[in-house]
This record gives sequence, C-alpha cells and structure tokens, in this order.
Amino acid sequence: MMIKALALVSTVLLLMTLGFSVLGTTPLLVLKHVQPMDSRVIRQVFHYCYRLIAVVAIAACLGNALEDRQAVSGCAGAIAILVLALHHWILIRMDALRVTMHDGDTHAVSRFRQLHATGVFMNIALFSVAIGAISQIKL
Repeated sequence: MMIKALALVSTVLLLMTLGFSVLGTTPLLVLKHVQPMDSRVIRQVFHYCYRLIAVVAIAACLGNALEDRQAVSGCAGAIAILVLALHHWILIRMDALRVTMHDGDTHAVSRFRQLHATGVFMNIALFSVAIGAISQIKL
C-alpha cells in the first residue's frame, strides 16, 4: 500500500510542479527584461522549478517502477533527465547573457527573451508528455 501511495502522490506532485512551472514562467514573458531584477527573478524561477521537478520526477519514476507501471516510470525518468539537462543548458546561457544585457546590449536582451520563451515552450512540452503518459495508466 505504501508503494502505491508513493506512486500516486509523486505522480500528482509531478503534474503540479510541471503545471506550476508553465504557469509561473509564462506571465514573466510580459517583462521587458531590461531591469537587472527582471532577469534575476526569471533565472531564479527557472532554477527552482527545474530543481523541484527533477526531485519529484525521480520519486515518480521510482514509485511507478515499483508499482510496475513502466510507461509512466520511463516518462518520469526521461523528464528528470531532460529537466536536469535543461537546467544546465538554460541557466548557463542566462547567466552569460545577464552579464552583457544590462550594459545596453539590446541584442543580448533579445536573446535572453528568446531563451526565456524556449524555456516556457519546453515546460509546456514536458507537461504535455507527462499528461500523455499518465493517461496510459490503467486503473
């Protein structure tokens, strides 16, 4: 019974964290990304969302593997790996752009905004994949 609870709770938390990352990063696209605080907030939101998603995805992977739900377990494991890769890829680029964008480099601001939009798109894609995998669960 404990394994079933771990699988259920971690899967629900995975959906919640993915949903929060989509809903938390999308409205930030309204910001002009010109103020140093804007880019710092955006970077921190991505940092904490990706860390939280990775932890919950690993728990969901283990719980569903123990519950013998291979499709959901594989999806959660893939999400964990992708989120860790995205965390590294996006945050390194954001940090590099933040150094130059506040010195008046408008091209860097545009690239930071595109990177932010790419992160939002990837969050939506991961959320969609998780919903697709969870819909395969047979009750």
